[in-house]
Amino acid sequence: MNLRELTHEQQGILELVEDSDLALDDVADHLGGLTIARDKKIESCVFVINRLESDHATIKVEIDRLGSLASSKAAAALRAKEWLVMNMEDGEKHEFDLFKVSRVKGRQVALIRDEDKLELFTTVKTVSSIDKRALLAALKAGDVDGAEMGAGKPSLRIK
Repeated sequence: MNLRELTHEQQGILELVEDSDLALDDVADHLGGLTIARDKKIESCVFVINRLESDHATIKVEIDRLGSLASSKAAAALRAKEWLVMNMEDGEKHEFDLFKVSRVKGRQVALIRDEDKLELFTTVKTVSSIDKRALLAALKAGDVDGAEMGAGKPSLRIK
C-alpha cells in the first residue's frame, strides 16, 4: 500500500467508528498496524528526500567545477587569439589543411569619453516590481484594491 492509500484507510476506519456503534478499541489493532506502516512509508520518503538533496549538492559542486574549467578554457583560447592578433599584420592570411586564419582590420566604433555630454544619445529603461512584503503588511492592515490575502504552499521541515 502506498502512503495515500494508508491515509485513506485510516480515515475510513475513523469515520466508521464515528458513524456506527463500533468502539475505538475494536479497531485499535488495525489502526496501530496502519500507523506503523504509514510511519515506515514516511521514514522511507525522508530517506529518499535526504538522498536526493545530497545528490543535488554533489551535482551542484560538479557543475561549479565544470563551469570554472570551462571559463579557464575560454580565457586560454582568448589569450591565444590575442597573441595571434598581436603577431600578425592586417591582411595577413594563412591556409592549413584544417584551418584558415587571417587578420582583418578592425571596424570603426564609437569610443565614449564622457557620458554626461551624450544625453542626446541616452535611452532610459525603467524596471518596476511589487514590494510583496509591504503589500502583505498593507493587506494585514486593511483591504487593498487589486490584491487579497492568501495562503502559500505548505512546507515540510526535516530536522
